[in-house]
Amino acid sequence: IAYQPLAEASVLVLLIVSVAVHFALTGLGLLFFGAEGSRTPPFSSESFQLAGITASVQSVLVVSTSLALIAVLAVFFGRTLYGKALRATALNRVGARLVGISPNLAGTLTFTLAALVCAFSGVLIGPITTVYYDSGFLVSLKGFVGAIIGGLVSYPLAALGAMLVGLLEAFASFWASGFKEVIVFTLIIPVLLWRSLAAHHHDDEDE
Repeated sequence: IAYQPLAEASVLVLLIVSVAVHFALTGLGLLFFGAEGSRTPPFSSESFQLAGITASVQSVLVVSTSLALIAVLAVFFGRTLYGKALRATALNRVGARLVGISPNLAGTLTFTLAALVCAFSGVLIGPITTVYYDSGFLVSLKGFVGAIIGGLVSYPLAALGAMLVGLLEAFASFWASGFKEVIVFTLIIPVLLWRSLAAHHHDDEDE
């Protein structure tokens, strides 16, 4: 409803609309669910020890399911026709239209796929952490930081980047719990600076 009329707009306009939609949905979430957090029952409350480390079955289930989801998405975008169409549309919307790919269909499929992944992720993290009405935004930002560290070009690298963000946040919670969010998001600054310096730049030629 919000994005379809602005399909041909600039990235800046879409970003502004995204922020507006986020605040609207956050307000609706506060209205319907309240400010108190909730936690769903775990699929399994059992735990075991591995090499002296105690791990819960629920945590192992989250990690294994996440790895399986990464593999499925990698196959979808790398081997299937619809996945390649989405990648082509993301790279060049006009070029995708010229070869017969519908940008509107690609956008609808992208939003549907993103909604399914978000819902599936909520089911996984619901039993292991308290979820609030605005938790999704913070989780998405941390995922974006992990993807930036990984380079936005590879699912395994993005997963490793997300693991690095998680480990950094876990260690930061021990000695600077009040600043763990700041530490995580500050990590993106040197990464972006390094990528900007390492990237090959070229001047646009006047037509």
